[in-house]
Amino acid sequence: MKILLLSNQGMKEDFVGNPIMLRFRDALLADTRIKDVKMLRCNNPLAVANKLRKYAKDVDVIHIHFGGLYALAVWFILIGINRKKIITFHGTDIHAKAIRTSESILEKVKIRLNQWASFISIVLYDKCGFVANEMTNYIPSLLKKILSKKVFVQPLGVDYNLFSPIQKAEAQELLALKPAHYVLFSDVSNSTIKRRDIAQKIISRLPNYEILIMCGVPPKKVPLYINACDFLLLTSEEEGSPNIIREALALNKPVFSVDVGDAFMQLKGLSNSQIISKEPTKAANQIINALSLQYTDNTRISKKALIDFAICNKCIIDMYSELK
Repeated sequence: MKILLLSNQGMKEDFVGNPIMLRFRDALLADTRIKDVKMLRCNNPLAVANKLRKYAKDVDVIHIHFGGLYALAVWFILIGINRKKIITFHGTDIHAKAIRTSESILEKVKIRLNQWASFISIVLYDKCGFVANEMTNYIPSLLKKILSKKVFVQPLGVDYNLFSPIQKAEAQELLALKPAHYVLFSDVSNSTIKRRDIAQKIISRLPNYEILIMCGVPPKKVPLYINACDFLLLTSEEEGSPNIIREALALNKPVFSVDVGDAFMQLKGLSNSQIISKEPTKAANQIINALSLQYTDNTRISKKALIDFAICNKCIIDMYSELK
């Protein structure tokens, strides 16, 4: 099979930003059923319309990631090309919670328009995926019946070859960091949605810990940042299915997250990771108590079937085969 992957983000020339599409491509290519995967970043679909149609004619399945106005434009650009079209929604493109923290009226309008465009896309696309099952709760009841015939959950994952554990001291040295106890805070675009302010208040209440902010980092360096830290802290106002949690678990790092997106489900059953309060003092006490316990989770092994991209995305390729 030949697949065309489309996205409006995460594939800049320097590959800084959301790397999920690159990792998804690599996971697909690792399966013998996939002959080729073409990728196209089309944050402005009209500017790449000719290339988009050319690529689409040469593949079996078109899989677009992230909804919104651009996804709607892609569907219309591809009218007349008889290929199965799949869309996967990743978070705010459906629940639009980013509108809460947006300070601009224009930005609020844009967020709402993107949400409505995503709802229309549910009607138009052949299959509709969600990175977390919880996201379907935000679908209007009028669309639920239509969605029930085409819905699937898109498991996100981690490249186990890239995300390989190394000693904390070695990772700190490779990043030219001073030896210390670091707490990783991931903020790809320095967004207020991530609530860095809450994270800093929590860490200020943890003795001998410093914050290490990961922002604008090339994908190949992400494992170094995670390996250099003692644990991951997530305090976002909104998420879909945060992949940074899976990445930390793949490297046997504890994760402390507020109850956002599917964080609860990702951490369910773990002893060394947990959902924490948004109140800084209470959250800090929860973390201190958890860190006092011996590490026993070994999530790199125990969660492998759920977070190793090469394993968890076989169901997506199965779906491609059925659609072809």
